[in-house]
Amino acid sequence: MVIARLRTAMLAAGLLAGCTTPAFDGPITPPTVARIGMSVGVNDRWVVTYVLPAPVTELVFRRQPDDSRTKDWIPIPGYEIVRIDGTERIRRTDGRPMTEAGFAVPAAYRDLPMDYAPFSPFGDGGMLAYTGRFFACPTECADDVSWEMLLNVPGRNVLVDGVRYRDQAKWTDSAEGRNIYVGETAPVETPDFLAVIDKALPDAIRTQLAADLPGFMHYFADRMGALPERPMLFASYDIRPTNGFGRQGGTLPGQVFVHFYGEAWPKEMAKPGFAGDLAWHFAHEAGHLYQHQVYATGDQSAWVHEGGAEAFAAIAMRAQGKSAEADNHIAASVADCKKKLGARTIHAALGEGEYRVAYSCGLQVNLALDAELRRVAPASDGLFSVWRRFQEQSKGREPSEDDFLAAIAFIGNADIAARVRDMVSKPSPAFTFAAADPQW
Repeated sequence: MVIARLRTAMLAAGLLAGCTTPAFDGPITPPTVARIGMSVGVNDRWVVTYVLPAPVTELVFRRQPDDSRTKDWIPIPGYEIVRIDGTERIRRTDGRPMTEAGFAVPAAYRDLPMDYAPFSPFGDGGMLAYTGRFFACPTECADDVSWEMLLNVPGRNVLVDGVRYRDQAKWTDSAEGRNIYVGETAPVETPDFLAVIDKALPDAIRTQLAADLPGFMHYFADRMGALPERPMLFASYDIRPTNGFGRQGGTLPGQVFVHFYGEAWPKEMAKPGFAGDLAWHFAHEAGHLYQHQVYATGDQSAWVHEGGAEAFAAIAMRAQGKSAEADNHIAASVADCKKKLGARTIHAALGEGEYRVAYSCGLQVNLALDAELRRVAPASDGLFSVWRRFQEQSKGREPSEDDFLAAIAFIGNADIAARVRDMVSKPSPAFTFAAADPQW
């Protein structure tokens, strides 16, 4: 069997010590392009195997943030990862077709440019793994492909899509992938969400998360519609790294997650402003969940969804009695926008890779829009009304910035939409609709 040969090769390479190799049954049928088996190994490494239905000359990874797989992943003998034309590819070293491949992958946090971390260690011994990091296809992956996934973790629990498994989990994965949790911490369940919060986090932070999140979820659900399933939250905290410090968070369908890494966090979390900063972070990420995976295409349009989530956070925090914290964040964003934008337009800055502009300047665009819509269309719900219209008209296709502007015109009027377009496409924008504004 293919798996048997692969297991033999990996044992020979010394990569499977302490692991149980995943085993699959039955043929692989489309739209599944490969079976991906994973086992938790020793020395903070996972063993990842690929099994294909037919011989191919290479596998091309779906997500290509950088070349770190060529540096981090250790292949079994006879295989390699090469980077060609900006894409990482799995190949045999002799150039022959393959039906299998295997690697030892370090289960360590890595800050990837504009992508999710492959692993987020928990201080209490757990681990969050992002499955999209492993997706690969014989050619560029189509939108509708899937992968059969199997994870072996003898003696441990696995959480996949809110379901806990012991020792082993199987599922079919697709699209952007998902986060899976391996560890012994039982999730906290409420009617609003399911959360795995690192036991190593300070008690005050764990308490704040449990208090803030239900309010944000209720607020957005009332305005944007319920999610198709109960969302999940993951909060991990690893102060062991001495070569870096930071926080990375994000959203995937039905999931909000944040990872704190670096030895400076205990002092940072004790600062007076940290509680407000953390509340904003989760309000922003919860806002993304209720955007229901609708985003305007193109880097220059990131002000729509990122600026929108920032505005959602500001509005929700004010409604939850956190106006002072919201105002502090807005003031910092105004200064950051001015510094990063300079004499450029928002479109130009985003096109040149200044992605923070989508947040700091996009916040001001969207807050100004919300205020103006509530003034001229008091029956609307401001920015939320625009987003509901934007989502409705985007069903079945990828929306654009023009679609968002059309939604603005529908809820408000064409003049408001034109002014928003000017804010993002003209230099030195004034983020206001006031009649006294000389720019208008």
